[in-house]
Amino acid sequence: MRLPVCNFDLESDMLCTSCQAKLDRGEITAFDIDFSKWLLEKEKDHPNLQGFTLLRATRTENRLILIVKKKSNDLLLAEEDIMDELQEKYGEVMIIEGPVKLRTIIKKFIAPASEVGVNSLYLPDGSKESIVMLRGEDRERIKYSTDELRTIVSAIVRESVLFEYQEDKLETKKEKEVSDEFDQRMEEMSQRRSRRR
Repeated sequence: MRLPVCNFDLESDMLCTSCQAKLDRGEITAFDIDFSKWLLEKEKDHPNLQGFTLLRATRTENRLILIVKKKSNDLLLAEEDIMDELQEKYGEVMIIEGPVKLRTIIKKFIAPASEVGVNSLYLPDGSKESIVMLRGEDRERIKYSTDELRTIVSAIVRESVLFEYQEDKLETKKEKEVSDEFDQRMEEMSQRRSRRR
């Protein structure tokens, strides 16, 4: 079994310099370590997991997301008692085949719809944020809400990904224009009154 952390580190409860550096850089998390330790323990009673490769493990509210190497998902899905235990402990279990690419993940979660576009910005702190624009008419076809999509996809790609429907953006823009126009009229009225005095 291949895990994001060295097997020896998991058994000895001490990270080697390489794994410690991965943790410091944010390539692995404390949850990756804990989950890997749990999975390594399970391998003793489930020898079929020897060929399994876990790239990353992450969790969101009521969900466990596992990023695995291609063909590894079948090995885990075949272990029904492990799957049952995971669902009981974490809720919905999502198994995603890596390596993870943003557009591929977006397509997976909004299918059968497709995105209008993806814009990425680099923030002053060096982090990246992407905004995915969706068609308003696809709202009923997409299984997840924009908040759920943001939580799931951001957890998978480990960067901020926002989802918006075109019509929502237009409505926000119209509201801002109306608000700006109202403020402008109030300002004009206020100036007229002060002139009269």
